[in-house]
Parts: sequence; C-alpha cells; structure tokens
Amino acid sequence: MLDLLNLIGQAIENLQRSIELFEVSERDAGLDQITSVIQQIDCYLERIDEDPLLEITTIDRAGLGERLLGVKGELASVIESVLPNAL
Repeated sequence: MLDLLNLIGQAIENLQRSIELFEVSERDAGLDQITSVIQQIDCYLERIDEDPLLEITTIDRAGLGERLLGVKGELASVIESVLPNAL
C-alpha cells in the first residue's frame, strides 16, 4: 500500500532523478521518471480511502485528491513541453 508519506518521498526521489537525467541529456529516461510519478499518483488516488495515515489525520481527502490531480496536470504539462506527443 502506497501511503501519502511514501508517495511524497518516492515522488521527490523520482523527480530529482529526472532533473539529473535531463542535465546529462538523457531526456527519455528523465521523462520516464516523471511518468512514474504520474502513475504513482494515479495508483494512490485509486486507493486513497485505504491510506491509514488519513485515518489518523484531519486531511480532507477530496481536497488532497484535487491537489494531487493538479500536480499530475503540471507534470503532464512538463512532459508535453518536452515531447508534444508523449501523452
């Protein structure tokens, strides 16, 4: 189960890797890292109601879902700007 904290940690790691790959001109690998973050967000959103962390916090699930969809949209924009037909 991917919980919110793991999602955030993995997303940060993958986005850092993406930046490093773009810096060494490994565009496709960098795009793969961004795509993996989008996939992780999708996976998390499918199971958001099962996140044990949200059971013990006052985080609004609907608001969180909307914010994650916004992040996903921004990442998709990055991919489209690098490779217009990627998505």
